Amino acid sequence: MRLALPLLALLLPLGLLSQSPYDLTVLSQPYAPLQGATALSPAEFDEEGGWDDPEFTAPIGFEFEMVGNTISEMTQYGLGSVLLGLTLDPKAGALLHGVMPTNYDLADRAISGGTPSTIQWATTGEPGNQVFTIEWAEAGMYDEVFGPDSVAPSYVNIQVRLFEADNSIEFHYGPSDISDAITSFEPQVSGLFLNLDFDTYVSTIVALEGSAEAPTLEVIANIEDWYYGPALLSYPTDGTVYRFGPNGTSLSVDDTPSAGLSFYPNPAVHALNVRFTGMRPWRVLDLAGRVLMTGTNQGGVQLDMAPLASGTYILSVEGAPAQRFIRQ
Repeated sequence: MRLALPLLALLLPLGLLSQSPYDLTVLSQPYAPLQGATALSPAEFDEEGGWDDPEFTAPIGFEFEMVGNTISEMTQYGLGSVLLGLTLDPKAGALLHGVMPTNYDLADRAISGGTPSTIQWATTGEPGNQVFTIEWAEAGMYDEVFGPDSVAPSYVNIQVRLFEADNSIEFHYGPSDISDAITSFEPQVSGLFLNLDFDTYVSTIVALEGSAEAPTLEVIANIEDWYYGPALLSYPTDGTVYRFGPNGTSLSVDDTPSAGLSFYPNPAVHALNVRFTGMRPWRVLDLAGRVLMTGTNQGGVQLDMAPLASGTYILSVEGAPAQRFIRQ
């Protein structure tokens, strides 16, 4: 099923970040298929004879850190190759942190009578230097698997690796054969999700952009701008590795006012005073993402709290990270 874009499109616009918390290194290594791995069980298949958008959880086998958040397992929520780890923050609540090695809508070729496709994972190495690897082996494409032909010809081999020693992340691309119809229809979008708020869908996205041989990283927070913006110009060739190494840059959790934006009092009873520089559009949203107030002002605005019920809301001002405030 094509669920990824509609669900991910719920992410709210947020200001651009100036620096990525990861450095990108492009490597060339022979692709090594997983051996002796745990394979997705037929009991977890979501289609007769195979998988399309299965929901499953894979234990990492060690504590892995993504931008200051520790996860121990990765879950696919029926969204192609998107894997997400969940953390609970005392201030921010539930946060998701994940990887997306490709936006192609992968599916099991066995469904249409082709070579079976496998999702499998394994943790190797000694404590302190372990590596978790998950692989989509010989994975087909949704349009072909559920198309009119009896056999789906396109396939990809992809691995995501998490390294205990330095909390780095690698995308490994193996042998592939992708029809022109697939590549012309969808750009090759891939990257990382960081601090995805489970309630508001506010997130930070580290996206790959440009040449597949020498891509750059762009940090954005609007999923529609990502899907139709930063992308690789072609699918990575066999043996390509993208390594995301943490560089020490931290991400705020959207609770501390940033430079150029302030507001008070918080909690607010009668009015919320918002101050910013220049002429900027602003919005107030509830935790379901519904826009409750909107406007454009110079230097700031005083928001009347009377129309809002008691609760937590999101203040989004163009050019600044979104902020939470409480209406008492």
